[in-house]
Amino acid sequence: MSTKFKGNLDETDIYIIRKLCENSNTPLACIGDELNVSPSTIHKRINRLVDGGVIERFTILFDPVILDLKTVAFVGIELERSALTGKKKDEVIVQLTGMPEVLEIYETLEPFDLMLKLRTNNVDVLREIIGNISSIAGVLNTNTILTTKKILETPLKYDAVDQKADKN
Repeated sequence: MSTKFKGNLDETDIYIIRKLCENSNTPLACIGDELNVSPSTIHKRINRLVDGGVIERFTILFDPVILDLKTVAFVGIELERSALTGKKKDEVIVQLTGMPEVLEIYETLEPFDLMLKLRTNNVDVLREIIGNISSIAGVLNTNTILTTKKILETPLKYDAVDQKADKN
């Protein structure tokens, strides 16, 4: 859970999160009716979850192929020893986060230091982006895995939220 969030998530919070995961456009009045509370209570709860960092942002899901973003790759990055911690590592990450093709960045243990998920129009653009990544000061090596077919791509499913709530 977010380190900013003060307090515990209760059943109402979990229900609100689940409903917003199903459809972030669900009217607050509908959620309130289902919970027998006012829409303003739902609004306050959502604001508390946002302010506490539990809800990071509201967004939409769409098929990236609509924008001709058909090429997906995972890129493992090996950092130079001097970039494994501190300011140099932060500078590498800042440059990576500035690339719109980089959708996700994870710090990993082995065999790479960072793992990226990229989405581009085609392999030629991907090759160019990987070249740009390789030229970042502090990047020692990259290794690319090009995907061939999407089988499943989804955000966190709200049933995982239910499982976490059951454990608390």
